Amino acid sequence: MTNPGDTPDAEPSQQPQAGAPQHGQQPYQGQQYPGQPGYPQPDHQGYPQPGYPGQGYQGYPQGYPGQGYQGYPQPGYPAQGYPQQGYQQTGYPQPGYPQQGYPGAVAAADDPTAVVGARAGQYFVDGLLAAVPLIVLLIVLIGLIGAASNNSSDNGATAGSLLTGALWLMLVLTFAVHWLVFAWWPSTHGGQTPAMRWLKLRIITEDGGQPTLGALTLRFLMLLIVDGFFGGLVGLIIMLNNPRHQRLGDSVAKTLVVRVD
Repeated sequence: MTNPGDTPDAEPSQQPQAGAPQHGQQPYQGQQYPGQPGYPQPDHQGYPQPGYPGQGYQGYPQGYPGQGYQGYPQPGYPAQGYPQQGYQQTGYPQPGYPQQGYPGAVAAADDPTAVVGARAGQYFVDGLLAAVPLIVLLIVLIGLIGAASNNSSDNGATAGSLLTGALWLMLVLTFAVHWLVFAWWPSTHGGQTPAMRWLKLRIITEDGGQPTLGALTLRFLMLLIVDGFFGGLVGLIIMLNNPRHQRLGDSVAKTLVVRVD
């Protein structure tokens, strides 16, 4: 039993735990109190702490997209200067768009119907070929009419009658000669008039076949009625505004003029 007058034993002194700072002493960097939740302390040597972006080794930032150790890309982030997946780079063909120099590229020069200039030259040359015999015939008729008028007692009536007959004859012959050049000749020579053969052009149907004499005749009639007006200027304007460079006669007859080798 303890006597009331006895002095109680002093409580054992508490020894400082290992790692705990003494009174008035600050905790060391990186040290924690026992039982305290761990918070990372900044490292005085600049080494990165796990889970926190900041200064890394030799000042290289950590945790920023596209920038890793010494400039190497981090997984999942494209780095500058490297092609990204899903984007086409210059010089490579993109899907659905033909590029120059790759199969499927179509240039305007590859359109076989883009021969408007050559067709204008062909129309002039074929027209000249048809006009030469007509001019010769007209000169002969004028000479015959003059001779007949001189041998007739009624020079005025005879000359008038002969001139009227000559005009009708010239009209029929003009139609016939031009039909021979622009319709009959290509129907028997693979779809080419004489000038088309020289300029490497050919008349074909819209499905690539050989046009018939009827189709070529219809095409020729439209040349006389519409396309040939003002020296062929109307037909030229129509061809320039048609996606397949067809004049009205081609559209009606369902024909195309293409370039051939």
